[in-house]
Amino acid sequence: MAENARTLLHRLARAHGVQTRYTGQDGSEQSVGDETLIRVLAALGVDVDPQGVAGLTTALEDAELAPWRRVLPPTVAVRRGHRATVPVHVAPGTEVTAVVRLEDGGECGLSTTTPLGQPRLVDGQERVRLDLEIPDDLPLGWHRIEVCSGGGSTHTATLICAPNRLTTVAPFLARRGWGVAAQGYSVTSEGSWGVGDVVDAAAVAEHAADHGADFVLLHPLHAIEPGPHPTDSPYSPVSRRFLSALLIRVTEIPEFAALPAHEQAELRAAGARAQEALLESGRVDRSAAAAALWPALRRVWQAPRTPEREADYAAFRRRQGTGLDDFALWSVLRLDAQAADPSSAAPHPQDPDRVPGGPEAERVRAERADDVDFHRWVQWVADGQLAAAQDRARAAGMRLGVMLDLAVGATRGSADAWMLGDVLVPGMSVGAPPEVFNQLGQDWSQHPWHPVRLAETGYAAFRDMVRTVIAHAGGLRMDHVLGLFRLWWIPEGMGAPEGAYVEYDHEVLLAVLTLEAERAGVVVIGEDLGTFEPWVQRRLAEAGILGTSILWFEQEDGAPTPPERYRRLCLAAVNTHDLPPTAGYLEGVHLDLRERLGLYTVDVAQERRRSAAEVEAFLDAARDRGLMAATGPDGAETREDQVVGLHRLLAQAPSALHCVSLVDAVGERRIQNQPGTLQEQYPNWTVPLGDPEGRTLTVEDLPRTPSVTRLYDAVEAELRAAVPVGVVVSLHTFPLAQPGRGDAGGMNVYVRQSARALARRGLRMLLLTRAEEPVDGARVTEVPAEDGAPAVTVVELAAGPAAPVAKEELAGHRDAFTAAARAWLSSGAVPGGPLLGDDGGAGDRARRVAFVHGHYWLSAATAQALAEELAAPLLQTMHTTGAVKVAEDEGHAEPRERLETEAALVHAADLLVVNSPAEARELHDVFDVDRRRLRVLPPGVDLEVFTPEGPAAWPGPDVHGGEDGPDARPLRVLFAGRVQRHKGPHLLVKALAELRERAAGGDPGVRVHVNGEASGPATLDVTALAAELGVSDLVSVSAPVPPALLAEQMRGADAVALPSASETYGLVAVEAQACGTPVLAHRVGGLVHAVHHGGSGVLVHPNTAEAWADALERVRDDRAAWAAMAPAAVRHARGHAWDVWAEGLLEALRELPRG
Repeated sequence: MAENARTLLHRLARAHGVQTRYTGQDGSEQSVGDETLIRVLAALGVDVDPQGVAGLTTALEDAELAPWRRVLPPTVAVRRGHRATVPVHVAPGTEVTAVVRLEDGGECGLSTTTPLGQPRLVDGQERVRLDLEIPDDLPLGWHRIEVCSGGGSTHTATLICAPNRLTTVAPFLARRGWGVAAQGYSVTSEGSWGVGDVVDAAAVAEHAADHGADFVLLHPLHAIEPGPHPTDSPYSPVSRRFLSALLIRVTEIPEFAALPAHEQAELRAAGARAQEALLESGRVDRSAAAAALWPALRRVWQAPRTPEREADYAAFRRRQGTGLDDFALWSVLRLDAQAADPSSAAPHPQDPDRVPGGPEAERVRAERADDVDFHRWVQWVADGQLAAAQDRARAAGMRLGVMLDLAVGATRGSADAWMLGDVLVPGMSVGAPPEVFNQLGQDWSQHPWHPVRLAETGYAAFRDMVRTVIAHAGGLRMDHVLGLFRLWWIPEGMGAPEGAYVEYDHEVLLAVLTLEAERAGVVVIGEDLGTFEPWVQRRLAEAGILGTSILWFEQEDGAPTPPERYRRLCLAAVNTHDLPPTAGYLEGVHLDLRERLGLYTVDVAQERRRSAAEVEAFLDAARDRGLMAATGPDGAETREDQVVGLHRLLAQAPSALHCVSLVDAVGERRIQNQPGTLQEQYPNWTVPLGDPEGRTLTVEDLPRTPSVTRLYDAVEAELRAAVPVGVVVSLHTFPLAQPGRGDAGGMNVYVRQSARALARRGLRMLLLTRAEEPVDGARVTEVPAEDGAPAVTVVELAAGPAAPVAKEELAGHRDAFTAAARAWLSSGAVPGGPLLGDDGGAGDRARRVAFVHGHYWLSAATAQALAEELAAPLLQTMHTTGAVKVAEDEGHAEPRERLETEAALVHAADLLVVNSPAEARELHDVFDVDRRRLRVLPPGVDLEVFTPEGPAAWPGPDVHGGEDGPDARPLRVLFAGRVQRHKGPHLLVKALAELRERAAGGDPGVRVHVNGEASGPATLDVTALAAELGVSDLVSVSAPVPPALLAEQMRGADAVALPSASETYGLVAVEAQACGTPVLAHRVGGLVHAVHHGGSGVLVHPNTAEAWADALERVRDDRAAWAAMAPAAVRHARGHAWDVWAEGLLEALRELPRG
């Protein structure tokens, strides 16, 4: 191909979401061949003349104009709490009206912007772009946008409003969970018919729950071939929306009991023969199981049903709609075709007579109504038994219960391909490029989604599939979740390495997935292994979707990654179904098999040496932590010891979920599946559960197999023992004190709320502070746990006078405070046992203590000493910095001791946690701090307390008479905080005096209420100042109030004012905005970021009484504009969640350099 044509081809490919290059798993840049690009584009409906530059140019222009030819995009996804815009393309001057039709029948009008940019010529006519503004408070759900444009024409788009983030994982961040992964088909019982069913799976779940497990992860239960020869691989289904008949236990169907006794006996005998065959052969024979199952199902279907059962069946049919009818019809057509020719792939998706709605298909639907009903009924039975299994798992105490696996796609020639038509792409197969464990690449023989047709059909097929899979599950594992972002398309007839990545609208797919999962209360886990771009994992985590971490793949610089550095938002496991059981992996059975099958493209001996070194490194990591028992003869390690040790090592990771493979629990060695092979090469997916010698085990064997009990109990014990500890040092302020009193303020809220957020992520938080009352060494207060999280422990330590001490005098008591902290951490009063003393080495303490976090310079000496002794990272939040104050105000003086302490501290801390970019710049400019040691984490706000909904109360004086109402009464301004000159309430009083003077002594129409108490050495008497300036009637003062009452006062105010001389952030400003009250604040420090100037409030500068009078006057005179900021204020505050702060801190800790 000529170079200019190739350049156009690549541009055309990228315009259609086809990547022309990709990064291999080894980091190398790979290019996609021209032929692949041409064939993939053709599959997307783009005809390409490889030699025709003119044709390529035209095709590229068509791609660029495609959005302009539509009035609306076909599908739009928004996240609740986020404003969004939707482009509308119309002729210039067209009048546009738009509305959202909500799924509950309501509606919401939409506003449009003025035309954006210049008109564009499209097919000889000018078009302009407008934007529809989608509000951020739409209810979750499936809605529809309707746009009426010139000429009365109406255009529609599907609108999906999804949660900003899945909330379902929260309980497992507070208290980590674990479960068992089982290839359900391989786990049978005395009642099985040659293959494991959902009754067996429920029994596995109940047994694991007895040991503390929270879930059982099963292989995909998707529908497989309905005939006598079902496919072995559960990852190659005929439909992902419907269920496999093989999961059914026939004898559990209520109508089975109504059959004559001799028929029951005959059917049971057939099933028993299939089970005996499995036990004798050591292989799962699905054909034998199907031979017993289908006749039995047909006979039970013929039995009469009770009215209640009949009504339930009818309700199921209504819920499933035409999709169920079409699947049942496909099953009939498939069986007919295979009866005539066992190799037939009919009905073919491209046969117009035999697709849904085609004449031949509809004839069969009418003539074979009973057969169609039978296959509908099978789906109802399967659905009911899966629901019963989930009920049993939850009743046994599992928090999630059944977790189901979602395969990447349905096999070629499948029911899905037949039913969904061009929403799937014929002539293309999904797979993977070459990587370490599959060096020849993979072709999964599954049709990919068509990205354009998905959008044009509102993603209905994807939605329906997800709904079915999670209908009776507590968790969903998505195999190859990276397929939400891009899939490796392989043109038919080409090899796996000759494919190309095709991109999908991941935001819409994520919206569908998270909306349906949130509604169903399901935790979602994405298998994010393989080749991907780094940002993909971050986006999944932002959506609340867990990733997957596999022990053998977690390595840094060729060494095992310490478990403390694993992701928290993930499911951690030692292995997967595509790797051997751990015992087999340790023995290298996968190396033997790959060599025998010729799957290596590298030197085999070199690969064996690499693998042996890798295995030994992981075993050493467990040994170094004392996790590897040695129960063999002469004190040697057994293989079981090593399996348990590796699982204990993994259980020390902070990951929300941990997964134990059932094959590991029983000591199985045999590979379940070898990717990239055919059944002729290896019996994939047919190996029954077996012991170390390969003898088949059944469900009844699990309770009496010691290795199962040992592994389950070891993981449960390790998870509960390995609770990381966070030590927080706050010398001068009591975290539980009422803000606004004494030295209590935003820092108290910060320390308390950040600790609670970290506890919700599973950390045991210890807050050390100085006692201001008589205590016997220490007084411990346990703040109750939330959602099963560890309690927050507040420890008041005796150090210095048993009374409040001025902040300026506390430095002299730091040594006593450090000694008291050291003594308490060495005592038995510490939850979980002493952290200092003779209980263990530094390595053990380093694993238990995640960090030591000092607040304010007075805590620095104690925090630094404890961090060193605990071998833990030292974090520091300055809150305010003396040197910065001096730099800002030459007349300001600070104690030399403070300046020297801070100068040393900013370089000693492993991480400086700062509140705003402004604070980060200050620390960098004043102290030359390495920016890599700074992490900006804006403080959060309690969004359950500070909310626009709820009662409003104004505590101050109001009117002098006249009409009530926001425009008639005076402007209400609230100040909440410590009453000291630094916080600036005196400026508000002086501003009122200035406004009264401007009003010629009359009422200026503004009232100020001060909520706080005097604090600090220079006492400020607001009441006296107001009397002195003649504005006592305009000012009121009250004592600080608890957060819930403060929120009421904020809702009752028109504005909240922060005239502080400096603020590292200003939590009060965020709290006020969360209540829907815009803020007036001095343009200084973190307030520049806490308040969106002109959006959620106004920043005032300079910080003088005159400037404040001007600001108050402007607000008073334009109440409507000020009140209109309320929605933006709420939106701005919603971005400040303590849980987001906690996630950021833990991510920063994970990224700290090792050692």
